[in-house]
Amino acid sequence: MDSRVRGKDSWGNEIGYNRITTNINAGKKMKIIGVIGQNGSGKDEVLKYLRAKYNVPFVSTGDMVREIAAKEGKEPTRENLQEISERYFREFGRGCFVKLAAEKISQNSWAVGGISGIRSSDDVKVLRDNAGKDFILVNVYISNPEVRCRRMQARHEGRDPHTYEQFLRNDKAEEEIFHIQATAQSADFSISNDGTLDDLHREIDELVTAKSLPVR
Repeated sequence: MDSRVRGKDSWGNEIGYNRITTNINAGKKMKIIGVIGQNGSGKDEVLKYLRAKYNVPFVSTGDMVREIAAKEGKEPTRENLQEISERYFREFGRGCFVKLAAEKISQNSWAVGGISGIRSSDDVKVLRDNAGKDFILVNVYISNPEVRCRRMQARHEGRDPHTYEQFLRNDKAEEEIFHIQATAQSADFSISNDGTLDDLHREIDELVTAKSLPVR
């Protein structure tokens, strides 16, 4: 899709590569912390902790897709959410959701903002091309897929798998669409969520204090 092509999303906002470039380069200095990881790895938990402890607001691309599903009267099943994502990618280009998220950070004049739900190399390219070194990508992972499945089931959300077999099918479908694990290799930092929630929080604090993850 030509970067000049525009359209409108479900909120009536215009979408186009040029809009994000304009907003980011309009004199509003900002930093973006993006979090990538497989389903159930703890992406939102990383950003919720950064918000609670370091006052870093964030935008979830997953919430964007779920809002579209609600506006269209669709149940937020993983199949429906994947269908919506693919439809928007075809119409507006891959990376359209992170473009909208970056625009929201810019429009709110956040000095630092987080984006949860980065998945593909297209997402990363959009943010690196436009924010440059002010975009930091953090990969959060859980080594054992059975642990990730159990944690997803404990959330009791309708979109999450009821069986391990369904979990594996969903994982495979997501990977075929987004190539999440390959994209995660380009992360600036990686943190493990294999342990407790306190362990994850300590890993995040380590990124901030020892590795200069920007929070202000």
